[in-house]
Amino acid sequence: MAGDSKACRENALRCANLAHEARSPELKMTLVNLSQNWLKLAIELEQMDKLMDDFPVPVPPKRR
Repeated sequence: MAGDSKACRENALRCANLAHEARSPELKMTLVNLSQNWLKLAIELEQMDKLMDDFPVPVPPKRR
C-alpha cells in the first residue's frame, strides 16, 4: 500500500471538526480547505491502490 487513506480521512474529519469550532473566519476557511485536501488525498490513494491491484507488477523469477 502506497499510503494510508484511512488516516487521511481521519485527518479530514479532525480538520472539519476543528473548523466547526473555529472562531475566526480565516481559521475556519483554512481548516475547511485542509479537510478538503485530506479527502482528495484519501481518494487519490484509494484510486492508486485499486490501480495497483488491477495491474500487479510481475515478480522476476528467482535465480538458481
